[in-house]
Amino acid sequence: MPASYKVHIGVSLFLAGLTAIAVILTLLPGSPVVPAAAAFTLFGLAFPVFGSAMLRCYRTGILTLIQGPQFPLLLWHTPRWLRAAAGSLAVGVVLCVVVGGVPASGQPERTAGGYYLNNHGDLQPVSRATYESALKSRTRWFDAGATLFFAVSALMVAAAHRAEEEALDT
Repeated sequence: MPASYKVHIGVSLFLAGLTAIAVILTLLPGSPVVPAAAAFTLFGLAFPVFGSAMLRCYRTGILTLIQGPQFPLLLWHTPRWLRAAAGSLAVGVVLCVVVGGVPASGQPERTAGGYYLNNHGDLQPVSRATYESALKSRTRWFDAGATLFFAVSALMVAAAHRAEEEALDT
């Protein structure tokens, strides 16, 4: 496997691991451990990593198969260790989201007057614990999505490499 594929898979799995850790840390009691800026930066990194995986797949012709039943089979025919790593990260994060519950109804805001949840302009005063819970819930949902994108990116890159090798063999 060429080094660029290995690096792409490694970066995808590393970032999936970081975002999974951020999701797990949102389940700890007390104030949020992961700063919001770090959580949203990790979420933002999902776009270039996933986009470049899509470009690799497009170059090998895999993206034309997304709408058919062949695409899951292409992802399934990646290395077993990669499926296990990506699958365990994805399942772990989904379990954390389920355990953590649904997000609060409104965006958490802090002003000089106290803690609020902003639900489409309607400020509802809440306790500090509810405010912190809403912050952690928002982080949990964003980073759970990023973890899934990173894990799928690693599988897509491996599938693109396999498709490229098969094209060279024929």
